[in-house]
Amino acid sequence: MMTGTGLRNRIVRIAPLWWMMGLGSDTDRPASGNADRRGERPLAGRTVLVAEDEFFVGIELAHTLEAAGADIVGPAWSLEEAEKLGEETPLDMAVLDVNLNGDYALELAVALKNRGVRVVFATAHADDDRLFRGAAADIPRLSKPTSARALLRALLPLS
Repeated sequence: MMTGTGLRNRIVRIAPLWWMMGLGSDTDRPASGNADRRGERPLAGRTVLVAEDEFFVGIELAHTLEAAGADIVGPAWSLEEAEKLGEETPLDMAVLDVNLNGDYALELAVALKNRGVRVVFATAHADDDRLFRGAAADIPRLSKPTSARALLRALLPLS
């Protein structure tokens, strides 16, 4: 199991992709292929937990977030692993699948939100209002599959 620092900056080391997704102006486009300066990418300096039980979806989410500059924690493949990583690591943001191998991440999402972590659900259950009640009702939800652009806009709603 690879977590935290073991996965950080390992998935992808390429030029930022946010300008290709329409999240920046033409002046934001990197001049070279090595655009690794802090603050240049929209998620630079932010630590993001990814919890997703489908291997390739988790890797894709982590890849997208890392390309935008995030330090990735995970992907966690189970609720237990996500909870452990969430307790061990200071987080800025989290992208969670609501159903992790039959365990629901609603309580984890609310706990993270209460700690000041920006939480977004990326889930096949995004339209199920019966599932998202109480404090979980106002956590942003994205239907899977989701685009990189939608994911970054949900994490950075003011940008």
